[in-house]
Amino acid sequence: MKIHVEVEISPEEMRRLVGLPDAQPLWDAVYKRIGEGDSEMIQQMAKTAFTEGMKTIDLSARVLKSLSGLASNRKGSDKTETKTPEATDDKTSKSTPNKAAPLRRSASSKSKT
Repeated sequence: MKIHVEVEISPEEMRRLVGLPDAQPLWDAVYKRIGEGDSEMIQQMAKTAFTEGMKTIDLSARVLKSLSGLASNRKGSDKTETKTPEATDDKTSKSTPNKAAPLRRSASSKSKT
């Protein structure tokens, strides 16, 4: 079942409906100071916006780098698991529990006997 409701309201009415605060007096004060030529405030706002933007870019780069590192580590571990004969022996011994896995001796143990 689908129900479609269309409501025609202004942004101000929507803000009140959701319960957001009225930020218009704040923006009016900012526009007034910019209009008066308050260069110190403009520089401070630009500095804040730039530094916060750089923090966001840095954080995004670190997240992407760590994700790519995890992906490359996973690919590397998948390759080593499929290439080693011990991994295949473990799989066959688990699939056939009645058969004993063959014993293997290392080269150092053969030379001692």
